This record gives sequence, structure tokens and C-alpha cells, in this order.
Amino acid sequence: MRIVLAYSILLFVGLGLSQVLPALLGDARDAVATTVRLLTMTGLAFIMIRVGFEFHIDKSNLRQYGWDYVVAFTAASFPWVFVT
Repeated sequence: MRIVLAYSILLFVGLGLSQVLPALLGDARDAVATTVRLLTMTGLAFIMIRVGFEFHIDKSNLRQYGWDYVVAFTAASFPWVFVT
């Protein structure tokens, strides 16, 4: 329960900082935004690689993987299709 509380606090702190920092940074905003974007993408790539290391395909159940792909594809693409 402490971990959930800690992550919730970090989430709200990050949300607050994301609203306050652009006004405080002034001209350095673009440089900081580029740095944050680079660090975020690096962290996301690290997470995705770690997930990939632990992924094992059960070849006896390929039909379920096909359906999981359809569900994941629609969940990821529908917001883009209907919003843009």
C-alpha cells in the first residue's frame, strides 16, 4: 500500500510541476522540454526492452495471441482515428 501511495504522490507532484515549470523556465523552456523528452523516451525504451526480455510465446496457443493483437491494436488506434 505504501508503494501505491508513493507513486500516487509522485504522479500528483509531476502533474503540478508540469503546469508550473513552463512559466518559471522562461527562455530555457525549449531546451528543458527537449531534455525531458529525450530522457522520457530513453526510459520508455528501457522499460519496453525489459518487458521484451520476459516475453515468452506459447506456440500451442497462437490463436489467443492473434485475438490479443486485435484488442491491443484497436485500443491503441481507435483514439487516434476518432480524435484526429
